[in-house]
Amino acid sequence: MKYAFFILSWFALGCGYAQEQNIRGVVLDKDSKSPLIGANVIVIDVDPIIGAATDFDGRYTIEKVPLGRHTLQVSYIGYETKTLPNIEVTAGKEVILNVELQESILIDEVVVEAKQDKDKTINRMASVSARTFSIDETMRYAGSLNDVARMAQNFAGVQGSDDSRNDIVIRGNSPTGVLYRLEDVDIPNPNHFALNGTTGGPVSILNNNVLDNSDFMTGAFPAEYGNAIAGVFDLKLRSGNNQQHEFLGQVGFNGLEMMAEGPISKKQYSSYIVDFRYSTLKLFQLMGLNFGTGTAVPDYSDGFFKLSFPNKKGKTEFWGLGGASDIAFLDSEQKDDNLFQESGEDLLFTSKIGVTGLSNTYRFNDKSYLKTTFSVDATYNQIARNYLDTITQLYDPNYRNTSTEGKQSLNLIFNHKHSAKHLFKVGSYNYRRFFNLSDSINIEKDSVLIAPNTYQVIPERWVTLTDFKGATYFIQPFVQWQYRMNEKLTFNTGVHTQLFTYNNQFSVEPRAGLKWEINSRNTLSAAYGLHNQLPTTRLYFKEIETDNGEKIIPNKDLGMIQSQHFVLGYDRNLGKNTRFKAETYYQLLANVPVDVNTNNYSILNYGANFDLSFPDSLVNTGTGFNYGVEFTLERFLNRGFYYLVTTSLYESKYKGSDGVERNTVFNGNYTFNGLIGKEFFFPSKKEEGSNSSLLIDIKSTLNGGQRFVPIDLEASQQIGQTVYDYDQAFSERYPDYFRIDFKIGFKKNGKKITQEWAINIQNITNRKNVFSEGYSHSSRSIVTRYQTGLLPIGQYKIWF
Repeated sequence: MKYAFFILSWFALGCGYAQEQNIRGVVLDKDSKSPLIGANVIVIDVDPIIGAATDFDGRYTIEKVPLGRHTLQVSYIGYETKTLPNIEVTAGKEVILNVELQESILIDEVVVEAKQDKDKTINRMASVSARTFSIDETMRYAGSLNDVARMAQNFAGVQGSDDSRNDIVIRGNSPTGVLYRLEDVDIPNPNHFALNGTTGGPVSILNNNVLDNSDFMTGAFPAEYGNAIAGVFDLKLRSGNNQQHEFLGQVGFNGLEMMAEGPISKKQYSSYIVDFRYSTLKLFQLMGLNFGTGTAVPDYSDGFFKLSFPNKKGKTEFWGLGGASDIAFLDSEQKDDNLFQESGEDLLFTSKIGVTGLSNTYRFNDKSYLKTTFSVDATYNQIARNYLDTITQLYDPNYRNTSTEGKQSLNLIFNHKHSAKHLFKVGSYNYRRFFNLSDSINIEKDSVLIAPNTYQVIPERWVTLTDFKGATYFIQPFVQWQYRMNEKLTFNTGVHTQLFTYNNQFSVEPRAGLKWEINSRNTLSAAYGLHNQLPTTRLYFKEIETDNGEKIIPNKDLGMIQSQHFVLGYDRNLGKNTRFKAETYYQLLANVPVDVNTNNYSILNYGANFDLSFPDSLVNTGTGFNYGVEFTLERFLNRGFYYLVTTSLYESKYKGSDGVERNTVFNGNYTFNGLIGKEFFFPSKKEEGSNSSLLIDIKSTLNGGQRFVPIDLEASQQIGQTVYDYDQAFSERYPDYFRIDFKIGFKKNGKKITQEWAINIQNITNRKNVFSEGYSHSSRSIVTRYQTGLLPIGQYKIWF
């Protein structure tokens, strides 16, 4: 104990104080990725100004930068000058800042005012409904829990589906319409406790400690993105420090984490980074500590690595991530209420995911490069569900699922900058998708009337729902062109195509966007995009048995969901650090899978809950539409102060096979988000710089209540189980969802050590937001389940 106390005290004291740190990186041409030799990088808010020029490889190092937040300016003759404000410099980690400059279409050098253009994405081809987000935002925003999906719920047009998961609803679309792309590879659901075919989960595997700044898009995205109709996360992984070894330790409610990074060869600038995390609650259980979760203790772990090998002509990178999770909801042992626990049900759930990629970027010259990526990914689900027999009081097997899905991919992207005005990008995402799917359900013994006073007893039996093992191909070629007519007008266009060889479904999807920077304060933009997405692939392999005992696959020829996006946007700068943005959109959905029998079912409502069931036979005759308007008022971090206020008003409708127009389950009609934060720096008494800082952030969310199918109480009482009134599907809403989150964090710099203590208090008012309603057989009434109440989540992090 005394040794442990000594170590903790040593860390707490910080081993003295450091006042300076290095800033290093590379300056590249934004389009060709060629190094810019002799570019100037300066820190403009220190006296005297300090800086450096890039070498032959575009590299620079600025030494002895005071701790705290600083503004950097990067300039190069013939290129637009870039200003990077609020770069945080700490003692525990070098700042690695890689910068890409855009060539000016004017003869003389253009100097851009010092402002944060969050609407100007990393991907230059995005015209509307897109923004770059920084990892710093995922760490600062209350309620984000270091999760990019939860952070994105602050943006206009986006809302969460419930407290327990990070699924996001974009403009009334199902969360299944969101694409996650990592390092130019489309990846499966990157969450723990995730079902194949969904996009959300309780805990993200995408650890923000290893991510780099990335793009988020909510409509009419560029032609290189396919198989998505709602939104895109285009995520980047950061490389490790290539000059010195650094370490991170973190513990919080989400997990115990360790990370290391450093050089493989300093002379070659190659590096590694590796990270591992393990479930905190499971660790506490192994230590004999109980937090009241009973048997339902989430057990998960995840890891990540990336190796980077730059060279004169480009770079080679090898990376991977993986996660494993399992949980048991055992009503036979559970005595306390659980949000996901069904009365009379035992449920055991296991999920695993793995993704690895090897990429090579080769520069042919200072105009063109080719990126080649080979990757493999796979997801695994195992589900066992048992139901209580009210007569024997035993839990009998009801459902079993053991499924693996994955793909091998070879992706090629060729980028050519013809001039400062013309940029071309062509490529193909080529996937071999493989499946090993098996699930079945236990049908209880029954008796059927076959003649007057004559019954046939049908014994208990297992019925196969899916039994498929095989592979197919999904090919997605695309071409894009950007034309910068002048310094104010930019035109983006392209075509995306998709071929699904399992049933030879083919689509051609034109995309176009226009952005007009009227002046330094006002910008107009417009875009159109045709997008297609495969429905959940499990549907294609679902088996049914006909009356004569023949097994058929009714959905083999199911087509893609088609979506047309129309977006118009206006952006106004209200100063150097504040902007107002408004967008209006219309989305038309066609070829939507609905039940072949006449009813209200539509796959557009899939993803609202944990229901694994689908109708036996589907046809592409459904339709839908979404339209709305969004407003954003944002002050970017400046002098420690920032805020973000977003409002969305929208409608989301659909038609099933019955032809009746209804609300989708996601049609909450409105959502409002507001967050405000302040960072306080405490300067050193000895030298220039800051030894510590305090962050306070508060966030509020108001969403229209989720739609639901009403329960027919009288019918439920008659048969003793829940009966839904599907004629009134989604005609009613739960009460409005409202939540306030609060975060306070303290960061302290020591000698080559930086520590951070933070506490997130979710739902600080302890409001009871409705999760679901169900029929209780014991009370013969409708009972309401509520989402998470007040929940404090602590976190400690150390860099050294």
